[in-house]
Amino acid sequence: MRDAPIIRSAAAGEANVIASMRSEAARWLHSKGIDQWQYPANLEKIFRDINCGTAYVLLDAADYLGTITLDENADPEFWVPDDEPNDALYAHRVITRPACRGLSLGALMLDWASQKAEEAGKRWLRVDAWKTNSDLGRYYEAQGFTRVRTVDLPHRRSGALYQRRAGATNSSGRSDS
Repeated sequence: MRDAPIIRSAAAGEANVIASMRSEAARWLHSKGIDQWQYPANLEKIFRDINCGTAYVLLDAADYLGTITLDENADPEFWVPDDEPNDALYAHRVITRPACRGLSLGALMLDWASQKAEEAGKRWLRVDAWKTNSDLGRYYEAQGFTRVRTVDLPHRRSGALYQRRAGATNSSGRSDS
């Protein structure tokens, strides 16, 4: 990396870049025997997230390194009223490009999201992960997340739920939003 990476809001013209990063990540996952994201990216959702101001890109100069979506949208099939879903921000589509693995960019984006959750007055940063991707669960735990539970719905592949305190960080980096 040439410069310290920054995180900024994604622009409308970057929906295809985000979809491409997701496809690239899906191919990498498939090469590791993980069936996560083995269907096309939903461009409509990506455009919606960009238009809502909840999709972000991680950049090093002009190079796209990753993406994250951060919002208040608790999935009601996963997060129930006892979880106080309004007391959290939710990270979705957390992706780093496979060529950037090992640079702690996922940790940087999760720390940034955790800071945003704290700034928003939330108690938690939450994620839901693919139920069959145990490596991802271990990764989230290494990033300070606690496993809440796994919701096993037959029509959903995601459902492993994790959270960590808003404001908790595990790395250092610069971000612009």
